Amino acid sequence: MGKATTVAVIGASGGVGRAVVRAALDNGLRVRALARSRTRTQETVGDLEKLDEFVEGNVDDPESLARLLEGSVDIVLSCLGTPKGAAPCVENGTRKIIDAMRAAGLQRMAMISSIGVGDSLPQGLAMAPFFARCIKPLFLKKLFADLDAAEEVCWRAAGMRCVCVRPPGLTNKRGTGIFRLAPSCELKPSKRASIPREDVAAAMIKFAKDDSAFLHWEGKGVTVVS
Repeated sequence: MGKATTVAVIGASGGVGRAVVRAALDNGLRVRALARSRTRTQETVGDLEKLDEFVEGNVDDPESLARLLEGSVDIVLSCLGTPKGAAPCVENGTRKIIDAMRAAGLQRMAMISSIGVGDSLPQGLAMAPFFARCIKPLFLKKLFADLDAAEEVCWRAAGMRCVCVRPPGLTNKRGTGIFRLAPSCELKPSKRASIPREDVAAAMIKFAKDDSAFLHWEGKGVTVVS
């Protein structure tokens, strides 16, 4: 029996991050987690001893990142997001993650982005036209510009192997375990404009466990829908 895959989850106490940690453990993966909140992470896993490593901190601290990425990490799963009311921070955080990965000799990362970023803008318009034409430019322009810039950091980082996972609106509904990965040109307007966080987490775990899936989407943005 081969060695279990080890994932480093960044943003492990956020909505998607918590779902990713649970899904990774449920799939028998070894988990190293970086989170701002020890309490929320403990609520997620029950006992922090279930994790290979827990680091209480954030991506602004190089020592926390270095500790997270020590040892044998197979893939980094970045679940960074901008907290409500805070200044956009994903681009800056992604740069720091990549710097830490280089220092640790790591190359593979899957990161959470959003539909409507990069070449998925037509998808956003088709799936949620009011959101894409009104809400996004009026209220979320800076947040989406930050995600665009974060993806560009991934694409331009020499030697890095990245997949950017672009869900539509996120919900806290129970996951179905059924999701579809698609490029921007394949989705039709009838597709639902929301997805449970648990199903997005399942997609992230697929990239950790399935080398062929990672290789297929490497260097690309991929939309995940129910």
